[in-house]
Amino acid sequence: MEALSERRVLVVGASSGLGRATAIALQRLGAHVAFAARRRDVLEAAVEEAEGGHVVVIDTLDPLSIEHGVAEAAEVLGGLDGIVYTSGMSPMAPMAELTQEDWQAVFGVNTFGPNLIIKAALPHLSEDSVVAAVSSDSSSMPRHSLVPYAASKRALEATMDGWRTEMLGNRRFVTVILGPTMPTEFANSFTPEAFEAAIPHWQRQGFRTGIMQGDEVAHGLVSFMAALFAAPTFGIESLLLRSPEPEVANEFSADVEQQ
Repeated sequence: MEALSERRVLVVGASSGLGRATAIALQRLGAHVAFAARRRDVLEAAVEEAEGGHVVVIDTLDPLSIEHGVAEAAEVLGGLDGIVYTSGMSPMAPMAELTQEDWQAVFGVNTFGPNLIIKAALPHLSEDSVVAAVSSDSSSMPRHSLVPYAASKRALEATMDGWRTEMLGNRRFVTVILGPTMPTEFANSFTPEAFEAAIPHWQRQGFRTGIMQGDEVAHGLVSFMAALFAAPTFGIESLLLRSPEPEVANEFSADVEQQ
């Protein structure tokens, strides 16, 4: 895609799932990509698979790590034309069982993290840059045992509205609302018992069961960013990505990315 050629993009959450697939797709299509997450070894493997890119270690729960990581990404890329923030996490437990530390971690990664990334990146963003943050289609209807996740993503959506309100010019701030996607590491810490307890509640709530494939979603996101780069005065504020419902409902699974 010609519009992606030489574009400089920071992908946060590039060690796994949708973030990894998006970073690899961007790199292979001619962009210069900084692969960012906590685990250097996994990022190095992703860069090797992409046959290019730069590893930048960022812990989104650590403000200093964010400042240093964004500055490093801007330095190695020579500035930033785009950011894609896909990181997300949540414990699986009813609200009555959650601790203050649980709430702080969820909002730290899902809400504070992307906003601090954007703040740190502002001096380095080009005038026609595209900043995309991934939310969840559960933000408007919290899933049982995943309420902090939905709450933090709804807050993220409000803050993206805020960036659009406060930042004038041709910089685009896009909220990507994502339906269930696989593969992912999102549910790695969930226990089978927690899933078994939650599934009847999800069925009662009537959640859709269509599941998207991460590589296909990444291709769609990359195509979308290329379209925005090609048209600097064109903006899309919110993008809902969700699979059509299958003829036979899928079983709920720990392998589904609740982004």
